[in-house]
Amino acid sequence: MELTVLAHTSSYFDSGMSAFFAHSSYMPCTQCGVSVAAAQREEHVCDPEQLLDFLMFQLREELAGFEDGVREYLASAQGRFAQWLAERERRKE
Repeated sequence: MELTVLAHTSSYFDSGMSAFFAHSSYMPCTQCGVSVAAAQREEHVCDPEQLLDFLMFQLREELAGFEDGVREYLASAQGRFAQWLAERERRKE
């Protein structure tokens, strides 16, 4: 079986855009994800809270993996010992 790969020369394929968005008057900001009118792209300033929300959305899988890793560590013998030691140190204070 032989596969044939076709090369696309259209600019919207090169930019990673779908044909649906190629001529849209609104595009998402690459930094915060907010939909911005094409005429206002230069004046757009990202809202810090929206920027954080968008970053958290982009990192959702990595955060879920981190949480799973912490759970696994705390369930291990080494993790249980670390919890016991932390509780012991906390009670000293």
